[in-house]
Amino acid sequence: MSLGIQLRQARQKAQLSLRDLSARAGISIAKLSKVENGLATLRHPELIVLAEALAVPATTLLSPPADPAGTGARRAVTRADGGRKFEHSHRTYEMLCGELSGQSNLFWRVTVRDKPPGGADAFVSHPGEEFVHVLKGKVALHTEAYEPLVLAAGDSVLFDAQTRHAYFAVTREAVLLMSNTVGAEGARVQSQATSAALRPKRKR
Repeated sequence: MSLGIQLRQARQKAQLSLRDLSARAGISIAKLSKVENGLATLRHPELIVLAEALAVPATTLLSPPADPAGTGARRAVTRADGGRKFEHSHRTYEMLCGELSGQSNLFWRVTVRDKPPGGADAFVSHPGEEFVHVLKGKVALHTEAYEPLVLAAGDSVLFDAQTRHAYFAVTREAVLLMSNTVGAEGARVQSQATSAALRPKRKR
């Protein structure tokens, strides 16, 4: 379901005219009309304001198209320390809730021990966005676009992952909750690559 259809349905359910919604949200009638007809889109802050004006959760407008019938009740669970793990550049990645097919997001618990400047493979880039929330310790995020950013426990960052980036531990180690938005096809390919990397090596 497109944003325009979702917006129109939410507006009609709230029994609001375009004029009413425009007055509540501070967005012009012309723009709202274009959005409902698929001729324009909205920035995330505008979507949040609209959700508040319509008294609906923001996910009502932000949600992607619905899955085919029968897939709406899926779930995945990862018990403590139960995810598949692999090592990369002095970092331990534990995949969280990666069992569902067609995911557009990948989730990780990452333990960072690497110190700057790191090895040759410390910096990476990939499509989509990367979100990180620091669970423990302090970490420095290095990117090509910005000065190093130090994040402490409780801090979060979201950025375009196509820019080369690396994490370095400021404390002895740091633990991160990471989410990568890669699209369903990207998630499938990356999940397959991770599975291959985790297969036990044959003993010689």
